Amino acid sequence: MKKTGVVFILITLLLSAAAMLLRKLELAVVLDGDGLAVFRWETAAVIGLSVLAALFILFIACRFGKKAGDKPIFAEDFAGLGLPGVLLAALCLLAQLYGAWLLFRAWKTGRETLYLILAVMAGLGGAGWFCLRLEAWKERSGKGARLLAGSLVTLFYCFWLIVYYRYEAPNPSLILTVYAFLALCACSLGAYSVTGGAVGRLKPRQAILFCGLGVYLSLVALVGEELPAYRFFWGAAAVQFACSALTLLSPLDRPAPEAEPAQEEGPPAEEGEASVPEEAGEE
Repeated sequence: MKKTGVVFILITLLLSAAAMLLRKLELAVVLDGDGLAVFRWETAAVIGLSVLAALFILFIACRFGKKAGDKPIFAEDFAGLGLPGVLLAALCLLAQLYGAWLLFRAWKTGRETLYLILAVMAGLGGAGWFCLRLEAWKERSGKGARLLAGSLVTLFYCFWLIVYYRYEAPNPSLILTVYAFLALCACSLGAYSVTGGAVGRLKPRQAILFCGLGVYLSLVALVGEELPAYRFFWGAAAVQFACSALTLLSPLDRPAPEAEPAQEEGPPAEEGEASVPEEAGEE
């Protein structure tokens, strides 16, 4: 694991922790007695810190992308997290399955079909993350399996975005849900970028950017989330995208291809003698 990846995740988590504290203070005072949003210094502080975090993540992504040439490459060109990555993915799978169970209970109560579909997608998405870490640990190049697993993860975040928009769009206080919408967009694009590694279409600059934003915004969106199932999903998303960013910032050191030896040339012809092809026959 490269030192750059560890430093990147630590700084991102520190910025996320500061933003979570400010977000908690903001949600406590952002609405007045009539339920309307009021602008306070906490709101400005969260926005400013989020801009700073985005610039930092963009700087690391561009710096590494420039070094890597930003060429489409495969997922096996990066060093995986090994057994610890598999264990973290297993914990995230359990968290998402528990969140899916909570959504299933909500579906039994209200009979809302979208809750049931989201519960199924959450379980499949967690299984997809687990399969990706397992494939990396075993160092297999099963591109079809990685493509399927990554597609399940991407579909989960995209469908979650649709469900979240349907229920939260009528809310007049958009300031309460803006970070959740941004987080879901970042997670969807991050999962899509990571999935591209299965078919050699992974661009490091793009993938690192959205994975970093996925970590930061998922933790910020977790603050003030009322539905317990979503809390588990946000926590799992932050862990999984942190693991993905660590992997993307740990490229394997491939040996440079050796140059082919130059072919030996015959002795130069003496002056006054014409060079005759060897294959020419005598008259």
